[in-house]
Parts: sequence; structure tokens; C-alpha cells
Amino acid sequence: MADSSILDKLDSIAPIQQFDAFPKLPNTYKSRTAYGGIITIIVGVISFVMILNDLGEYLWGWSDHEFAVDSHVESTLNMNVDLVVNMPCHYLMVDLRDAVGDRLYLSNAFHRDGTTFDVGQAATLRDHAMTLDARQMLAAAKRSRPGFFSFWSKKETFRPTYNHVPDADACRIYGSVHVKKVTGNLHITTLGHGYASHEHTDHSKMNLTHLITEFSFGPYFPEIVQPLDYSLEVATNPFTAFQYFITVVPTTYYAGHSKPLETNQYSVTSYSRSFDHGHGVPGLFFKFEIDPMAIAVHQRTTSLLNFLIRVVGVVGGVWVCAGWGFKITNKAVEVVVGPSDDGQIVSEAKTSARKNKWFGGDLNRRKSGWGSGNGNGSGGSTPGTPYLNYAGTPHTPSFGPASPFASSPHLSVYGTSPYPPTSPSSYSRPPSYLGSSSPAPYSPGANGNGNGNGNGYMNGNGGGSEEFVNPPSRVRPPLSPLPGRKDL
Repeated sequence: MADSSILDKLDSIAPIQQFDAFPKLPNTYKSRTAYGGIITIIVGVISFVMILNDLGEYLWGWSDHEFAVDSHVESTLNMNVDLVVNMPCHYLMVDLRDAVGDRLYLSNAFHRDGTTFDVGQAATLRDHAMTLDARQMLAAAKRSRPGFFSFWSKKETFRPTYNHVPDADACRIYGSVHVKKVTGNLHITTLGHGYASHEHTDHSKMNLTHLITEFSFGPYFPEIVQPLDYSLEVATNPFTAFQYFITVVPTTYYAGHSKPLETNQYSVTSYSRSFDHGHGVPGLFFKFEIDPMAIAVHQRTTSLLNFLIRVVGVVGGVWVCAGWGFKITNKAVEVVVGPSDDGQIVSEAKTSARKNKWFGGDLNRRKSGWGSGNGNGSGGSTPGTPYLNYAGTPHTPSFGPASPFASSPHLSVYGTSPYPPTSPSSYSRPPSYLGSSSPAPYSPGANGNGNGNGNGYMNGNGGGSEEFVNPPSRVRPPLSPLPGRKDL
């Protein structure tokens, strides 16, 4: 009761409905069109697509990249190599020379397995890698992330050699070595060409066609795309040199509250050239240098609360903008074409039924004119009663209320009966107050299409219209008191 009284006091000061920010319209004033339905479907599809975008950011997040000067002081760098050369392993040498002047003989540091070189399979791998863009590679890398139970098993660094044959025509060279974090050059050459050797490779066996499966620096990270992975180069001349100029960029990956992962990514420029014997060294040359700039990759995700807020904002903004656009378009069409009056007002049948129930039907004026002519219209006459139209007329116990029916000019003021002469005889008529000398008044005019000429106060025309005329001078109005009566 206290709460209701407070609300009543507040409503008396300023009606609460004035603060309603969500005005409503009854169904009677709402119109629906096919054009509006199409707009609603389009807006719903746009909202759904934008919600899917926010859902993807909530589930997988996005990456932010920051550039800064490399401040790490590590002196070594991990280099990962996995490639197949279409030559026997016996005729291949792997060496590394850096800017300091050190030379590393890496023939024994890398694993070398004999295998078969399938040019068709290599071309298929290369074509497949060329059809994938960076976005598709990132999506595949995200799907290849280790699962929840991945810590129970250790992933192998390199896969076993496919079609391993000890003394095959091709050689797979793979492994990881630590090199100095300075400019260096990795060489894969043939015996007797480039470096002094006691053995010389036959020129007919020299074929430096190669397939690079992996070439990277630092720990493996799925979302980093290495440009040289699954690349194929075909040599048409025994004396061919393939040169790769690589720029290594240190990269640190931050994911949530986990420990940062320090790795590297690189860009590469390659070209090949063929020459005659004695004018160059055939082989594969990977020259790399360290970039002084570093990249920090932060994996961002949204919280559940932020996701819900963004969904509400997106849906509300799209619908509000669509509503304003729809209104502006309608106004523009009305200005150019003109207002349209073809729209239908949509209403329910129960609305009118409820109105008739609680508020009543239409108001019709009751006909009270009397006519003496013969009407041709349809419908019946309604007799008047002295207690309906003159219920408020003052009266005394000895004298009842005045009759509403005026008499003729040659008759007394009151008639003998309030009912017309055409009424059935079965009606119970009240007794007359002034005797039986005056005839009964005429019946009211019919509410039809007939025309009647009345002798009373008004002439009733067909259709229910009424025309008032001045009464005769000898007729007293029905509410006037009788002359000589003192008790009124």
C-alpha cells in the first residue's frame, strides 16, 4: 500500500506515462507490406553474419603485431632443414660458412637417407602449396594445434623417410643445427666442385632438382608460414646454381598467460642460373642474414561479457540504422511520387467486439416525430412513453408527469392515450388523466424510404431525417403547466 501511494503521489505531480521512451501503437494503425518483409529478412541476415564474425573472434581471437628493435642477446640460432635432392647421398656435401669466418662441416650433423625422387609427387605437393593462400595456411595451422592430451606424447621433430632405400638415386637431408646469430651461407654442393676433394662427381650424375619440405629458424610455430616449405625447383642443366637470399626476423609470440615463445620467421628471394663447366659452382646456396627489427605477436580474445555486449550493440545498431533508412526512403518516395493511399489498415475483429462490449455501439438519434400521412417505407414505428423522454419532469402525487404528445389545434392539451391508434388492442394502456374526449395522437413516422406529410410538430421524411416546424398558436407546449392550476 505504501508503494502504491508513493506511485500515486508521483503520478499526480507528473504522470509516469510521460516518461515512456517506448511508445506503442495499437494494431489498428499498423500496416504490413511485402517490401517491409524483404527488408526485415535482409537486416536479419546481416545481423546473423556480423554475430558470426564476433563469435569467431570470441572463440579463436585475433593477432596483433608490434614492431620493435631486437633486444635479445642470444648468440645462437636454431636452423631446421628438410629437403630431397635428386642425387645419391654419397656425392653431396653440406657446409656452412658465417660472417665471422668459421666453416662448419655439416655433412655428419644432418641426417642423410637414401630415397626415391618422385617428380610427379613433388609437382603435386608444389601445386597444392601454390593453391593455398596465407589465410588458408593459417586456418590449417590453427586446426593442427595440439589437443588437450598432447602433453602425454612427444611430437617427433622430423617424420621418417618415405621409401627409404640405402643406396637410392635421391637423398633426403634433414636435421636441426645451432648456428651463430650472424650472417651465414649454407652450401649443398657436389664432390669435386667448389671445394677440394679426393673424389670427383661424374657430370652425368649431377642433377640438383630438389624439393624443400621444411626450411625454418627457431622452434616450430603453426601460425607462421615459411615461404620455402613445399617448394620444388627443377634443374635442366647439370651445372646449375640455386641461390636463396633469406632475411630472418626474430619473432616472439604471446598467448594469454602462457610463457612467451621465441622463434623466427623470414622472407626469401630466390633465383637460379645455368653456366658452362668451369664458370661457376653448381649447388644449393642459402644465404641468410639477421634483421635488427623484431616482431611481437599478441593473441587477443574477447571475454564472454564483451562478446554479449558486442552482440547486443551489433543487433541494435543494425536494426536502428535499418529503421531510419526505411523511414528516409519512404519520405523520399512520398516527396517524389506523392503520398500513397493504397495501404490497408490492419485490424482484428476482436477489437471492434471489445469496443461494443465495454464502450457500447454507435449512437443513433431516436425518431420522435408524428405524421398522419401513409408511408411506403419498411420498418415499424416505435411508440413513445411518458416515462422515457420526460423522466425528469417535475410532478406531484396528485398529478402525474405530463404527456409528451401534443394535441391537435381543436383538442384539449392531453389526449386519451399515449399509444397511436394503429397499436394492437392487446396493449395495456394506462388510464387517461383528462377523460376520454380527445383522440389518441398519431403514430410516429416509419424509419424507411417512404415520404409522409405530418400534421404534428415535425414532418418525417424518408431516411430518418427530421424537419422542425413552428407549432400552431393555439397549441401549448407539452411542458407548460395548465392554466388555473396552483399545485404545479
